[in-house]
Amino acid sequence: MAKNRYIVLLDNQNEKSIRNVEKGFSVSVTSSEYLSKDNRSFNIIDNNNAVLYKNLGVVVVDDVDEEQLTRSVADSKSPVVYFEKEREFFPADEITLINDLKASVDQLKNKILELENFMQKKPIPKPVVTDLEWGLKAIGIGDTQFSGKGIDVCILDTGFDVLHPDFAGRTIEGKSFIEGEEWDKDPNGHGTHCAGIACGNVRSDTGKRYGIANDCNLKIGKVLANSGKGTTSSIIDAIDWAITKKFRIVSLSLASPVKLNEKPSVLFETVGNRALDNNCLIIAAAGNESKRPELPAPVSAPANSLSIMAVAAIDNQMRIARFSNAGINAATGGNINVCAPGVDVLSSYPKKSGNSGDYALLSGTSMATPHVSGLAALYMEQFPGLNAREIWELLESKAKPIESLKYRDIGKGLIQVIR
Repeated sequence: MAKNRYIVLLDNQNEKSIRNVEKGFSVSVTSSEYLSKDNRSFNIIDNNNAVLYKNLGVVVVDDVDEEQLTRSVADSKSPVVYFEKEREFFPADEITLINDLKASVDQLKNKILELENFMQKKPIPKPVVTDLEWGLKAIGIGDTQFSGKGIDVCILDTGFDVLHPDFAGRTIEGKSFIEGEEWDKDPNGHGTHCAGIACGNVRSDTGKRYGIANDCNLKIGKVLANSGKGTTSSIIDAIDWAITKKFRIVSLSLASPVKLNEKPSVLFETVGNRALDNNCLIIAAAGNESKRPELPAPVSAPANSLSIMAVAAIDNQMRIARFSNAGINAATGGNINVCAPGVDVLSSYPKKSGNSGDYALLSGTSMATPHVSGLAALYMEQFPGLNAREIWELLESKAKPIESLKYRDIGKGLIQVIR
């Protein structure tokens, strides 16, 4: 992450406005329409060069004086209407929380190692009579004939293991927004797991189904490095790419914590609305900072934006997950829209140290999010005349309230197929 990188929102991007930005910040601006696999944003942006993401009206600049940006916002003649410093994003799963604790709390080292060891060695349950994983059964997948056929679902995450046997023969398009790392490999594993939930099918070893939109067009954007970290600029870059490619769904199983009463980012609120205007629905994880029942935490960014669908997690007993964030910043933005299965979710996973076979059980709002993204693809196939905003409304209106759980925790309720 650049030391002084800023994400700048423009009120328009005509030639005069771009010249104004170039003169004001002493940079040359390149439009994203000129980006390609050989000409990436991370190769362009530096002290003398900025990138304009044409679908979003957003410019990324390095090493600009913050006071100068503030003056630009206050200047009625300037096209700059808002800016924010780049922030870091992380996968919204329990393993990520464990790794953060390991790095910062030495006195908890033994307990954390014990928990990490337990999670990595947690046995994958043997197939039972039903041929559906519990999450799919909970949302009613067995009652629909739709499979997301023809719908483009874009997973923005740590990449994807294209060698996974369950995806053999599928045509998968992707692009990396992380310098030096490819989209079609996933040493981290998080992206492969999320993609499997949204777009996978059945286990090659048992035939038990774990994926939702198994006939959709899977698209991959690598916005989180192998370490699990990503930044605002890589996410914005990827969303602009997804809109250019006319992808219908963007799934973000990543989050950046916010404070109590912190207002949502104007940047992501604008990005979410511009995506919707382009018939693209962004669905994001609510985040995992809660320590329930005593300490629920507010919905993380970017899910706390009103124009981005926020997803909470429940377990197989229909209880709110202990880590799932809540809509406690609702007065300033940051409510939950719906909930989905997010505890002990089985999905595809790369073979690597500590993992037996091609599957893993993970927990987090990261796992809940692709359930919603996959179901949205089924809705889009079922109702081809509906736009992104109407699909969002349908997901909420068909969600099932859960007795004893609060609106602040699960929004309209557990997502459901339409029978």
